[in-house]
Amino acid sequence: MMESSVNVTCSEIQITDGFEFRVPADRFIHVHQSDCEPLWYSQDDRLIADPSDPQKLIDPVISVSSDRLVTSHCVNELRHEIHCTTSGFRLETIFRARNQTAATPNPDVLNEVTPDLQLPDQWWWISALIVIVFLVLICFLLRKRIFRCFQRKAQFIHQRKAPDSTDLVTIRSDHPGIG
Repeated sequence: MMESSVNVTCSEIQITDGFEFRVPADRFIHVHQSDCEPLWYSQDDRLIADPSDPQKLIDPVISVSSDRLVTSHCVNELRHEIHCTTSGFRLETIFRARNQTAATPNPDVLNEVTPDLQLPDQWWWISALIVIVFLVLICFLLRKRIFRCFQRKAQFIHQRKAPDSTDLVTIRSDHPGIG
């Protein structure tokens, strides 16, 4: 089996209808047999498109041909496989796409974000919010202890600086030199 990888950014493969994953032309040089079949698989090895049956497409696939696949949103990883049954020859191309922008196939919808970018951003904001709420809760629960500590310290300092007559204690000693 021959394998290769194609690394792209979502902005590089974006077209007006969606995102186009195109198999490099040199990948088809090795295939000369008529019994070779190209297939497209998702990251979890699910068959999502078969060019011999272009009506059976699995979401997010919009259209398919033997050398290209168009999806509705940018997908992190896809696999294109050419399998020749007679010779047992297999040629595999793995596409890895990085989403660096919040670009969408429809420029009219300005607030829409592709799902690949939306999920990590949501988790980041949710995590930050949880940390902030946790810190506020800790401060709220500890505020009475902190203020009580400051009050005790202030009372102690006040008593040491200005004692009144009731705070004085006389110690009597029977020792001849003291008294």
